[in-house]
Amino acid sequence: MLSTVNQFSIIYCKTAAGEHEIATRQHGLFSKQRQALILIDGKKNHAQLSQLLATTELDRLISELLKLGLIGQVSATPLLIQPIPVPDDVICIAANPPQPVVMALDIERLNAIKQLMIDSSKILLGIFANTLIEKINAIEDAGQLSPAIAQWNLSLRESKNGQMQAEQYLKAIKTLMK
Repeated sequence: MLSTVNQFSIIYCKTAAGEHEIATRQHGLFSKQRQALILIDGKKNHAQLSQLLATTELDRLISELLKLGLIGQVSATPLLIQPIPVPDDVICIAANPPQPVVMALDIERLNAIKQLMIDSSKILLGIFANTLIEKINAIEDAGQLSPAIAQWNLSLRESKNGQMQAEQYLKAIKTLMK
Protein backbone atom coordinates (compact mmCIF):
# COMPACT_ATOMS: atom_id res chain seq x y z
CA MET A 1 0.00 0.00 0.00
CA LEU A 2 1.36 3.42 -0.92
CA SER A 3 1.67 6.11 1.68
CA THR A 4 -0.56 9.12 1.15
CA VAL A 5 2.40 11.37 0.30
CA ASN A 6 3.63 8.95 -2.35
CA GLN A 7 0.13 8.26 -3.64
CA PHE A 8 -0.42 11.97 -4.33
CA SER A 9 2.75 12.16 -6.43
CA ILE A 10 1.69 9.42 -8.84
CA ILE A 11 1.07 10.49 -12.41
CA TYR A 12 -1.25 8.50 -14.66
CA CYS A 13 -1.63 8.61 -18.44
CA LYS A 14 -4.07 7.21 -20.95
CA THR A 15 -3.13 3.99 -22.68
CA ALA A 16 -3.80 3.53 -26.39
CA ALA A 17 -7.06 1.84 -25.30
CA GLY A 18 -7.87 4.91 -23.21
CA GLU A 19 -7.33 7.24 -26.16
CA HIS A 20 -9.51 4.94 -28.26
CA GLU A 21 -12.21 5.05 -25.56
CA ILE A 22 -12.22 8.85 -25.59
CA ALA A 23 -12.81 8.81 -29.34
CA THR A 24 -15.31 5.96 -29.57
CA ARG A 25 -17.03 5.59 -26.16
CA GLN A 26 -16.79 1.85 -26.79
CA HIS A 27 -16.78 0.80 -23.10
CA GLY A 28 -19.84 2.84 -22.19
CA LEU A 29 -18.15 4.43 -19.20
CA PHE A 30 -20.20 6.22 -16.59
CA SER A 31 -19.91 10.00 -16.84
CA LYS A 32 -17.58 10.29 -13.82
CA GLN A 33 -15.30 7.56 -15.21
CA ARG A 34 -15.15 9.36 -18.55
CA GLN A 35 -14.51 12.67 -16.81
CA ALA A 36 -11.59 11.17 -14.89
CA LEU A 37 -10.23 9.57 -18.08
CA ILE A 38 -10.36 12.91 -19.88
CA LEU A 39 -8.61 14.69 -16.99
CA ILE A 40 -5.79 12.13 -16.85
CA ASP A 41 -3.18 13.55 -19.18
CA GLY A 42 0.21 12.17 -18.16
CA LYS A 43 1.10 15.51 -16.55
CA LYS A 44 -1.21 16.02 -13.55
CA ASN A 45 -0.32 14.03 -10.47
CA HIS A 46 -2.88 12.44 -8.16
CA ALA A 47 -2.93 15.51 -5.90
CA GLN A 48 -3.69 17.82 -8.83
CA LEU A 49 -6.43 15.51 -10.08
CA SER A 50 -7.95 15.39 -6.59
CA GLN A 51 -8.47 19.16 -6.81
CA LEU A 52 -10.74 18.53 -9.79
CA LEU A 53 -12.54 15.44 -8.43
CA ALA A 54 -13.24 14.36 -4.85
CA THR A 55 -10.26 12.33 -3.60
CA THR A 56 -12.27 9.33 -2.42
CA GLU A 57 -14.14 9.26 -5.71
CA LEU A 58 -10.91 9.74 -7.67
CA ASP A 59 -9.30 6.73 -5.96
CA ARG A 60 -12.23 4.53 -7.00
CA LEU A 61 -12.26 5.91 -10.56
CA ILE A 62 -8.52 5.42 -11.02
CA SER A 63 -8.82 1.85 -9.77
CA GLU A 64 -11.63 1.15 -12.24
CA LEU A 65 -9.78 2.75 -15.17
CA LEU A 66 -6.62 0.78 -14.32
CA LYS A 67 -8.61 -2.48 -14.26
CA LEU A 68 -10.10 -1.64 -17.65
CA GLY A 69 -6.61 -0.97 -19.03
CA LEU A 70 -7.52 2.57 -20.04
CA ILE A 71 -4.78 4.24 -17.97
CA GLY A 72 -1.34 3.36 -16.69
CA GLN A 73 0.99 4.74 -14.08
CA VAL A 74 3.74 7.00 -15.39
CA SER A 75 5.71 7.67 -12.25
CA ALA A 76 5.83 7.77 -8.49
CA THR A 77 8.20 9.69 -6.28
CA PRO A 78 10.64 7.04 -5.05
CA LEU A 79 10.94 8.32 -1.48
CA LEU A 80 10.09 5.18 0.45
CA ILE A 81 8.81 2.95 -2.34
CA GLN A 82 10.03 1.46 -5.54
CA PRO A 83 8.18 2.70 -8.61
CA ILE A 84 5.68 0.25 -10.00
CA PRO A 85 6.87 -0.89 -13.42
CA VAL A 86 4.62 0.13 -16.29
CA PRO A 87 3.45 -2.90 -18.28
CA ASP A 88 4.73 -3.21 -21.84
CA ASP A 89 1.27 -2.59 -23.29
CA VAL A 90 0.92 0.81 -21.57
CA ILE A 91 1.83 3.51 -24.03
CA CYS A 92 1.47 7.04 -22.77
CA ILE A 93 0.01 9.23 -25.43
CA ALA A 94 1.17 12.82 -25.08
CA ALA A 95 0.38 15.45 -27.67
CA ASN A 96 3.24 17.62 -26.40
CA PRO A 97 6.30 16.75 -24.38
CA PRO A 98 5.91 17.68 -20.69
CA GLN A 99 7.29 21.18 -20.94
CA PRO A 100 5.62 24.47 -20.19
CA VAL A 101 3.59 25.70 -23.10
CA VAL A 102 3.03 29.43 -23.07
CA MET A 103 0.34 30.67 -25.38
CA ALA A 104 0.56 34.21 -26.61
CA LEU A 105 -2.75 35.75 -25.59
CA ASP A 106 -3.31 39.43 -25.24
CA ILE A 107 -5.34 40.64 -22.28
CA GLU A 108 -8.39 41.42 -24.42
CA ARG A 109 -8.60 37.88 -25.79
CA LEU A 110 -7.95 36.39 -22.35
CA ASN A 111 -10.76 38.50 -20.91
CA ALA A 112 -13.07 37.58 -23.80
CA ILE A 113 -12.40 33.87 -23.19
CA LYS A 114 -13.00 34.25 -19.46
CA GLN A 115 -16.23 36.16 -20.08
CA LEU A 116 -17.52 33.52 -22.50
CA MET A 117 -16.75 30.81 -19.95
CA ILE A 118 -18.47 32.77 -17.17
CA ASP A 119 -21.55 33.63 -19.24
CA SER A 120 -22.01 30.07 -20.49
CA SER A 121 -21.54 28.73 -16.95
CA LYS A 122 -24.20 31.06 -15.57
CA ILE A 123 -26.64 30.13 -18.33
CA LEU A 124 -26.08 26.38 -18.38
CA LEU A 125 -25.04 25.56 -14.81
CA GLY A 126 -27.01 28.12 -12.81
CA ILE A 127 -26.12 28.26 -9.12
CA PHE A 128 -23.83 25.25 -9.53
CA ALA A 129 -21.46 27.51 -11.48
CA ASN A 130 -20.45 29.72 -8.53
CA THR A 131 -17.25 27.86 -7.58
CA LEU A 132 -16.27 27.44 -11.22
CA ILE A 133 -16.84 31.14 -11.90
CA GLU A 134 -14.56 32.02 -8.97
CA LYS A 135 -11.81 29.88 -10.50
CA ILE A 136 -12.33 31.45 -13.93
CA ASN A 137 -12.19 34.95 -12.44
CA ALA A 138 -8.89 34.07 -10.75
CA ILE A 139 -7.19 33.32 -14.10
CA GLU A 140 -4.43 35.86 -14.64
CA ASP A 141 -2.54 34.49 -17.63
CA ALA A 142 -2.68 32.01 -20.47
CA GLY A 143 -0.80 29.38 -18.44
CA GLN A 144 -3.72 29.10 -16.01
CA LEU A 145 -6.28 28.96 -18.78
CA SER A 146 -5.93 25.38 -20.04
CA PRO A 147 -6.82 23.55 -16.78
CA ALA A 148 -9.72 25.94 -16.23
CA ILE A 149 -11.04 25.28 -19.74
CA ALA A 150 -10.86 21.53 -19.13
CA GLN A 151 -12.80 21.78 -15.88
CA TRP A 152 -15.32 24.22 -17.40
CA ASN A 153 -15.89 22.00 -20.45
CA LEU A 154 -16.36 18.89 -18.32
CA SER A 155 -18.80 20.75 -16.10
CA LEU A 156 -20.85 21.77 -19.12
CA ARG A 157 -20.78 18.24 -20.55
CA GLU A 158 -21.90 16.79 -17.22
CA SER A 159 -24.80 19.21 -16.85
CA LYS A 160 -28.31 18.55 -18.08
CA ASN A 161 -28.53 21.85 -19.94
CA GLY A 162 -24.96 22.00 -21.22
CA GLN A 163 -24.50 18.61 -22.87
CA MET A 164 -25.77 19.74 -26.24
CA GLN A 165 -23.89 23.05 -26.29
CA ALA A 166 -20.55 22.18 -24.67
CA GLU A 167 -18.82 21.36 -27.94
CA GLN A 168 -19.97 24.60 -29.58
CA TYR A 169 -18.71 26.67 -26.66
CA LEU A 170 -15.38 24.83 -26.72
CA LYS A 171 -15.01 25.57 -30.45
CA ALA A 172 -15.71 29.24 -29.74
CA ILE A 173 -13.01 29.27 -27.04
CA LYS A 174 -10.51 27.63 -29.39
CA THR A 175 -11.33 30.23 -32.04
CA LEU A 176 -10.69 33.03 -29.55
CA MET A 177 -7.34 31.45 -28.65
CA LYS A 178 -6.03 31.59 -32.23
